[in-house]
Amino acid sequence: MNHQARLKALTDLLRPWSELWSRSILQNWPESGAAYPESWLHYAEALDEEGEKRLDGGELPGEPPQSLYSLVLALRELTALPWHEGIQRLTTADTQGLNAKKAHEIERVLALLGPRTQTIRQAVDIGGGMGHLARLCVRTFDWTFHSIDRDAALQEKGRDWLRRARTLPREKLSFIHSPVEDRPQSEIDPLFSGQDRVSMGLHTCGSLALTQIRKSQKAGLLLNFGCCYDQMDAARDYPVSRFGKAHELPITRRALFLATRGRHHKTEAEFALMKRVYAQRFALALLLRRKFPALGFVRAGDAPKALYAESFAVYARDRLERLQLDVGMTDAELNSFEVSARPETRRIFLCHLLRDRFARALELVILLDRALLLEELGFQVELLQVFDPRLSPRNIALIASRAD
Repeated sequence: MNHQARLKALTDLLRPWSELWSRSILQNWPESGAAYPESWLHYAEALDEEGEKRLDGGELPGEPPQSLYSLVLALRELTALPWHEGIQRLTTADTQGLNAKKAHEIERVLALLGPRTQTIRQAVDIGGGMGHLARLCVRTFDWTFHSIDRDAALQEKGRDWLRRARTLPREKLSFIHSPVEDRPQSEIDPLFSGQDRVSMGLHTCGSLALTQIRKSQKAGLLLNFGCCYDQMDAARDYPVSRFGKAHELPITRRALFLATRGRHHKTEAEFALMKRVYAQRFALALLLRRKFPALGFVRAGDAPKALYAESFAVYARDRLERLQLDVGMTDAELNSFEVSARPETRRIFLCHLLRDRFARALELVILLDRALLLEELGFQVELLQVFDPRLSPRNIALIASRAD
């Protein structure tokens, strides 16, 4: 299936369910819950904790309603992408200074680049940090490499690493302290242009991916991994391709945030923590709405992880003090309220599990739109899964090379 056909099929499938994925459940509760088919909610409410965990992982245990089963199956098929299986193993010396996630990513990026870079002689990396990817590309491919980052402290650590390197040709790697912005930048823009150049961006937050694309229109090869879609401007950054504009979805900031949540295979501990965090937050939101209806939805903010393990009263007191609100309730009354609200907070939680089924599809809509923009600019484009999502959930590579 080509990118146009896949994007059209996805948007056609998602559009009728926009009331579910475009709005916050908690902020719009209880109206938001009314958008979910009762058959879906009855099915979810019948699940035990293991069933909830399986639903969170993308499965449909038991006997789901046909409408839910058909939708999830179609979403699964349309979001399935081929995998790049290659790995270029790093030595113990190579992995010094790398955590497991970064080593995992670099091993796969090096293998991905290898067969695609016969004509490449120079590279530029956006958000290169300490230059770990840069130094390993220099060693592997003998490129001249420019690592751009706005964090001067990280770059100085990278320079110190380079000074101590014994086998790396130091003249091949340069650190450039600069932001990468969507405007002309005479000091860095030439680095992105040339048939012998590869432009790389691993985990470019929000609209930075689009900035990379626009600066790299004359590059020979582009590699990008998008992330943090909630940092995009929904009105400005989607859609960007002509085809995407003809098949536009009502993408909101809440939908962009949902697009970052496409992650499967939580451990039991991770799932239990998520449930605990949601239970505390949802109960507090319901309490505040009942005590202070004139305030509307109140953002309580993220609490320290340890606080969620405490009783609801301890958690609520901390958040209420931060918000400078007094509900006039004892600890016993607060804990009693949380118990009485559990049926409602569980229903909100189950709505979240159901809504999360749309996350990967929304992410792929964004990436397909970018892929089509690159095709419209004359590139040949691939979308491949590269990283293990348990280590690096934003694992889709956008690879663009100049068409012959």
